[in-house]
Amino acid sequence: MLNPNENQIFTDYCKNHFVSYNENAEEDASFLDFWRNFSSAINEKGSERAINTLLIPALPVKFNNPDDIFCEIYASVAGEIPVIKIADAEDFEKLVTNLIYKGKRPENLSSTGASFVFGKKTRFIILSEKPYSNVSAKTLGLDEDDWQKKSLRIRLEHECTHFYTKKHFGISMNHLHDELIADFFGISSAFGFYKAEYFEYFMGIKGNEGSRISYYIPDCSENLFSLLKDRASKAALFWKICQKKRNLRDFLIVKKSVGSVKWICSTFQMINLLIGSCTARYGIKLHILQFFIFL
Repeated sequence: MLNPNENQIFTDYCKNHFVSYNENAEEDASFLDFWRNFSSAINEKGSERAINTLLIPALPVKFNNPDDIFCEIYASVAGEIPVIKIADAEDFEKLVTNLIYKGKRPENLSSTGASFVFGKKTRFIILSEKPYSNVSAKTLGLDEDDWQKKSLRIRLEHECTHFYTKKHFGISMNHLHDELIADFFGISSAFGFYKAEYFEYFMGIKGNEGSRISYYIPDCSENLFSLLKDRASKAALFWKICQKKRNLRDFLIVKKSVGSVKWICSTFQMINLLIGSCTARYGIKLHILQFFIFL
């Protein structure tokens, strides 16, 4: 049981912050001209020269593998966005440090695999080819090369989901709600289906490799921390169950669209709280709750 203070923290934390939706979020796309020129410069001059000349002239970087750095304008569910892909982990960390943090290396960068920038004048994503959430291919029972490709795909769609919420809801936070949604679309895109246990590995709820969940839960008691972990697991499992409903699976995964991302942002927390209250108060099992919801 939570004490009154813990209960208030829990209630506040579980509030849905995706409440003010702007369907016609217009933006000045002229910033894309710079990134198209940048992509051309990579092809013409090489990535190291293009980056040091156009992105970080004051903090140039000597890359380990500049030939494995690419840039594309990706057509995401939220619109076009520049994406820089970097194969070498150290090269990724060098660029993130100098471009985003102005030369001051941030904490936990070694455990970071992507960076998303959403500013008034530009926006872009930088992706690494690190194993997603530092979870090994062996843990998931996957081939190393296959997991590397899937890790990149998860990161791409994960960050593009943050781009969507920032653009249309005006918010993107280091919060379990955001991560549940972004990982849902990332995992589903990479595998063609959603696996709740993968989310649990990535968060560190299962296994001993992933540890992301500690970044998204505020400082709190062990009791409250455990409850939030449990609630995240139940929400993930619920969406795994939902895949068995073909129409919902087609809407969310097969035919992913602006509408599907909007819908899951608006309802994910509600369903999460429904699962928690019904299972905690009435002892209703998850599969029984799912049965009644989809009657």
